[in-house]
Amino acid sequence: MNIVTRSVDVGGKTISFETGKLAKQASGAIVVRCGDSMLLVSAVCAPSDRPADFFPLTVDYQDRNGANGTIPGGFLKR
Repeated sequence: MNIVTRSVDVGGKTISFETGKLAKQASGAIVVRCGDSMLLVSAVCAPSDRPADFFPLTVDYQDRNGANGTIPGGFLKR
């Protein structure tokens, strides 16, 4: 698979889009970079030929305790 990279300037910052390097088993994957930040977006689907009148999507979000400042068990564990 060929690696394709495109870059655009938005608001004085360069945003680059790269596909074909990571997540090769996914149906589609792209890496978006802006400065020191990097985001991997991937999508997978099963091969299906049945017609559907809607496009079902699900989002799996996991809230980590360290991200919102809470630690399980509390402070009085000492």
